[in-house]
Amino acid sequence: MKLNKPIVFKKIFSKFDDDRGFLSTLDIKNLYQNLPDQNFNLTYQLISYSAKKNTFRGMHYQTKPYSQNKLIVLHAGSIIDLAVDVNNANIDQVLRFEMSAGDAILIPENYAHGFISLTDEVLLQYFMDNEFSKENYKGLNLKKYLEREFPKLDLIVSDKDKNLDNFIL
Repeated sequence: MKLNKPIVFKKIFSKFDDDRGFLSTLDIKNLYQNLPDQNFNLTYQLISYSAKKNTFRGMHYQTKPYSQNKLIVLHAGSIIDLAVDVNNANIDQVLRFEMSAGDAILIPENYAHGFISLTDEVLLQYFMDNEFSKENYKGLNLKKYLEREFPKLDLIVSDKDKNLDNFIL
C-alpha cells in the first residue's frame, strides 16, 4: 500500500457501554471500503493498554524489508496521536491528531508512530501488514518535541523510549 501521510477515520466503529464495561464492534468490510488501497493485508496484530493518563508511547517503526503500514483503532479513552516521516524527522514535521474511542488512523510504513494518553485506561488495537522484526525495529526520541509542545504534562515514558539513540532535531 502506498500512502503519503496518515489518514484519520472518525467514528469508524460502534461502542456499546453498560455497567459491566463495553463491547466494540468493528465492521471489517466497512473499514476496508474506507481504505485508500483495498490491498491492505492484515498480517500482524497487537493490543496496547495504557492504565494512566499522560502515558507516552512511541515513536516506533520498522525498516525494510519489514516496514509496516499500521491501522490503529482506538477502543477506549482519548489520545493525541503523533506521527513523523522518518525521512524528514525534525521537530517541526511531527503530525498531531486528537482521537477518541471509535476513531482509527492509518499510518504509512515510512512514519514513526506514537501517542500520549489523555485519559486513564486507553486501549488501542494495531493491525499491520508485516510481521514484527527485532532487527528492523527502530525508534526516534521525541524528548525535545514533548518538552516544547507539552511543557506542563508530567509524562510517563518507558526507559526504552527515553534511551532511544535517534533524536528529532
